[in-house]
Amino acid sequence: MSELFRLSQLGRAMRPSPIRELFRVVGQPGMISFAGGLPAPDAFPVARFAACATVLEESGREVLQYGPSEGYGPLRETLLALMSERLGYPVRPEELLVTSGSQQAVNLLARVLIDPGDPVIVEAPTYPGTIHSLRNAGARFVAVPCDGDGMLVDRLPDAVARCEAATGLRPKLLYTIPDFSNPTGACLSLDRRHRLLTTAAELGIPVLEDDPYGQLRYRGEPLPALKRLAGRAPGVLYASSFSKILAPGVRVAWVVGSPEIIRAMVLMRQGEDLCTATVTQALVDEYCRRGNLNAHLATILGVYSTRCAAMERALSENLPEGTAEWRPPDGGFFFWLRLPGRSSREVFDRAVAQGVAFVPGAAFYPAPEEQVGEVADGDGFARLCFTFADAPSIDEGCRRLARVLNGS
Repeated sequence: MSELFRLSQLGRAMRPSPIRELFRVVGQPGMISFAGGLPAPDAFPVARFAACATVLEESGREVLQYGPSEGYGPLRETLLALMSERLGYPVRPEELLVTSGSQQAVNLLARVLIDPGDPVIVEAPTYPGTIHSLRNAGARFVAVPCDGDGMLVDRLPDAVARCEAATGLRPKLLYTIPDFSNPTGACLSLDRRHRLLTTAAELGIPVLEDDPYGQLRYRGEPLPALKRLAGRAPGVLYASSFSKILAPGVRVAWVVGSPEIIRAMVLMRQGEDLCTATVTQALVDEYCRRGNLNAHLATILGVYSTRCAAMERALSENLPEGTAEWRPPDGGFFFWLRLPGRSSREVFDRAVAQGVAFVPGAAFYPAPEEQVGEVADGDGFARLCFTFADAPSIDEGCRRLARVLNGS
C-alpha cells in the first residue's frame, strides 16, 4: 500500500471473513458446496419480484430519491404490522428501523454501545459476521457454550463473574440466535428462553436477538421469540431480515427496540449510508402487499425441508460409523457435525481435493486472544449448509465427504 495511506489501528487489525475467503475455493468447477449459508437460487421468486417493478411507474420519482434514515414509509407500515403479529404487541413507528441487511443492524448497535475493550457475550459457536462487527468495535468476547438446545444459560452468571474478575467490566451486550442458530441449527428451548431473559435482566445486560431463520421451521411447534416473551421491555432488541425468507440480494432487514436505542442507531447510520436503498425497499414492500411473501414461504419450506431430509439421510447412509456426530435440525439452514479426534481444517483441505466443501468450525469462534475467561475452540466441528444444493448433489457431496472421513 502507498505510504500516503497510513492505516488506522482498526484498519491494520482487520481480518478477512473466513467464509468469504472460502468462496474462492468453492467456486471451482465441479465443486459441491455445503459452505456458504445460501438460499436456493432455483427457489427465488424472480417473476413475481420483477412484476413489482410497477411501483416505479406509480411512485418512481419518490422511490428513486433519497429516503428517510428510518426506512421507506410504506415498508415501515408493512413491517410494523408483521412485527406486531410476530411479537404479540403493537410495535410503534419509533421502535423500528429498516437496515441494509441484519449485518448493518449488528454493526450500528455495536458502534453505539461498544467502547474498545468492552466485553460482549456470544454463543460458542456463533455467526462470524457478528464476530467481525463486534471485533471492529473493539469488543472482547465472553463465549458461552451451547448444546443441542442452544446456549447453556445456567453458565451465564459464572461467565459474567469471571469476566468482571478479569477485566473489571460487565458485558455490554448478549448476542444470540435462538431459532435454528448459525452454525449449529439449534433452537433455544422455551425454559432456557425464560431463564435467559431473567438472568440477563438480573445482570443488567441487554440482549440482541437475531432472527433470520425463525420462520423456517420444518417440524415441531414454533417457539415464541425472546422479544415476544419480553414485550416492550427495553433490554431486548429484535433483528430480522428478508435475506433468508425472500432473497439476500435485496439487502433489506429491520430491528425493533426501545425508541432511545433506535434513535441512537438512526443517528449513527446517518454518518454511514444515510438510508437503505429506497427503490429496493419499495420493491420489497410491493411484493409483500401483493400477498406474495406467505406464498413464497410455503414454497421454500417445502424445498428446504426436502433438502434437510436429504442431507440427514445422506449423512446417515454414507458417513462411516464413529466418524461424525450430529443432531438433525428442525429448521434453518445448517447441520453441525462433530468430528471426533479430527481437525476440521485438515478434513476441509482433503474434502476440497475430493470436490466437496464445508466451513471448518473454527470460523464460528472468536480468536483465543480475543476471548475473556474460558476459551472456546471449534476445530473439531464442521458446518454443512443443505439449502443451496439440490438433493442429488447433497447425496453425492456426502459420499465424497465419506471418502475423506474413511481415509480413502
